Amino acid sequence: MFRSIAFYIGEKTLDLNGCAFPLGELTAEVLNITPDEYHKLRRMLTKAVRKMADYEKSRQIQDWFEANEQMIKLHRSLVRHRVFQLLQEQEEILSEARVLTEQYSLFQEPEDLEPTDRDLEIIAAIGDYEDYLEHPEEYGGDDFVSAQMEDGFYEIPVPRSPIPPKPPEKTRALLICPGNLQAKWVYYRQYCMCYDDLLEDISSVCQTLQEFIHMGISSLDKLTPDNYLAALHDFLYSERSYKWIANPLEGTGFYTAIDDVRLQLVPRETSPGSETFKVYEYYEAARLQTMLKLDFYKALEAGHIIRKCQNCGRYFLLQKGYHTKYCDLPNPANPKYTCAQMGYRLRGIKEDAEGSPLAQALYRCYQRIDKDRSRGVITAEERTRLREKAQELYHQARTKPGTTYEAFNTSLAAERLYPRCGVERKSRPRGRPKKES
Repeated sequence: MFRSIAFYIGEKTLDLNGCAFPLGELTAEVLNITPDEYHKLRRMLTKAVRKMADYEKSRQIQDWFEANEQMIKLHRSLVRHRVFQLLQEQEEILSEARVLTEQYSLFQEPEDLEPTDRDLEIIAAIGDYEDYLEHPEEYGGDDFVSAQMEDGFYEIPVPRSPIPPKPPEKTRALLICPGNLQAKWVYYRQYCMCYDDLLEDISSVCQTLQEFIHMGISSLDKLTPDNYLAALHDFLYSERSYKWIANPLEGTGFYTAIDDVRLQLVPRETSPGSETFKVYEYYEAARLQTMLKLDFYKALEAGHIIRKCQNCGRYFLLQKGYHTKYCDLPNPANPKYTCAQMGYRLRGIKEDAEGSPLAQALYRCYQRIDKDRSRGVITAEERTRLREKAQELYHQARTKPGTTYEAFNTSLAAERLYPRCGVERKSRPRGRPKKES
């Protein structure tokens, strides 16, 4: 799947392979891998490993072929999840192993698969073409350099490297890795064993963080970053922590206490063209759980938490401290509505203002309207009109499919709500009022 993971962590985001996510979002996605799905993934790997052992005894290409088919099934099941789509690298190894082994009946006798001069030329052509795909701006056309002459400065064109042609298909000697069959097998098996580490990390992270969310987060009265981290400290270092944290003694994985990681501090723009720079932390790690722990711990520090929806049972990310019970994801039984909308429409359950993000946004909107009325910049009639419109938008957000909290909160902003109601703030006179003569 991958040899190592490289990612950035900024103020409140994690950047993985050019995609930025709110801190905690990728961890929530992994936590939603159900036990049934995990056991299916583990069974696929177990079947593949057994066939690998058969091949090492028999040296029959058929066994390698069958092992690889199980690995392809495992890979395809994993990359249904967005995080593994971004993490996958060298996925061509599995498809090349299929090409190498599916014609086993045609190659019963051992082959001489050592690379020839022609194979080496193809390797070089592949490298040139991959470099072009990664940096197309460096190929074709001209660059210009400034040169000073006696009569002034001139721009002199300098040709870039020509665009390389598309390389030919790999020969059998180049599939998986250059070398004979034994070299290919060793390289292939090492690659496949990375999936075992990946599944162990999924098991360890899911068990441990789900326990913490249930025991540490759900029982908090006040949702603040300080309380999140205090709860995490108590959870990790309690005398009974071994009962909750995945560990080899209990046979439930290994949630590591120490992680090997390379760290580089990189000043970079917060977004292209923003001209605002911050120091980002650039990490390289060999294990998935290292990235997920950084993602989750930094999320708590930034005020983000992960909760379990009481409607669908999925984990979801909250970037604000709300005691909400339901997620804004499409409901599995009725995808036209979110779980929050289903709870409101079908069950008659309505979260109170303290617990609902939508109700909190409405309450803040009421406060702004009432403050404008008390300052005299809107009339009593306008105040009523604005509050009625805000209430109408609130009802739509709770019942209309596809309405997100962010969209609802934006619709309540003064610059959106007031024009919709035909209301314009009146400017207040400055200074003391004149005395009547």
